[in-house]
Amino acid sequence: MAVDAKKVYVGTPDQLTTGAILQAPLGTTVPDLQDITPSKVTLDEGFKDCGYVSEDGVTITPDYSTSDIPSWGGAVVRRILEQFVGEISFTIIQTDEAGLKMVFGDAYVTASAATSDHGNQLKAAIGAHLPDQKTWVFKMKDGKARMLIVVPIGQVTALDEITFNNTDPVGYAVTLTTSPDANGENIYILTDDGEVVSA
Repeated sequence: MAVDAKKVYVGTPDQLTTGAILQAPLGTTVPDLQDITPSKVTLDEGFKDCGYVSEDGVTITPDYSTSDIPSWGGAVVRRILEQFVGEISFTIIQTDEAGLKMVFGDAYVTASAATSDHGNQLKAAIGAHLPDQKTWVFKMKDGKARMLIVVPIGQVTALDEITFNNTDPVGYAVTLTTSPDANGENIYILTDDGEVVSA
């Protein structure tokens, strides 16, 4: 394998009119994962963006739990997979209806439109409940190169402390727990280096 600096990517968010993290109701059609060009992908209208994310970006944590099979003499002759958990963490720093519904769940956020008496209002209820499972897409770019992370089944299962002060944006740091799709896979990472071949 030859060294190639053009294959060293950074994970800059790919966003123009939408944010780089999008979610849709579970079962929403995702692009064909066998034949996809992330730079030209068109997402189903059901995908809604979740707003700005903190400078820490997005972190994927694959957790493989294994056990060893020792031989009679004590040497480990095989290691088997017992459990896999794939998690994705990020911090939303945009407080709006879409972001709060992603964090707390659609059923627990209500919005009231502005009137002559008040501005646009939101109410988020925090309690003993989790948001529903959703389908997720994360879009990134580096120059002409594009990267797409697709999570067919993911659910927000953890929310860190929420801090309010006069120097930092209000942030909602969440952990997304993924589940296997029909192919037994939890997370797909798709890339396109942008180096097209002339006809």
